Amino acid sequence: MEITIQDKTYKIKYSIRALFIFEQLTGKSFSLDSLMNQYVFFYSMLLANNPECTLTFDQFIDECDEDFTLVTNLQKYITEVFAKQAQLVKADEDSKKK
Repeated sequence: MEITIQDKTYKIKYSIRALFIFEQLTGKSFSLDSLMNQYVFFYSMLLANNPECTLTFDQFIDECDEDFTLVTNLQKYITEVFAKQAQLVKADEDSKKK
């Protein structure tokens, strides 16, 4: 997935690196149990896949405030990723039952 912020295109991808960055930024295990954690994770995906990114968290939040479709697209993307993961887990469990 790609997003555009301040006329610059960034790659967004759910990855282990994004999980690591989330844990570094928050100092706790990965969880999307709060709105803050969701936004920190979106920012973590941005940083993980765009090493040249100089956008601060505050700038990222400002952009999210100004363009709510940015947040909607990120939420949709992560929901799709988690749905695919759930399908894979279910398929794996079903294959073990056979």
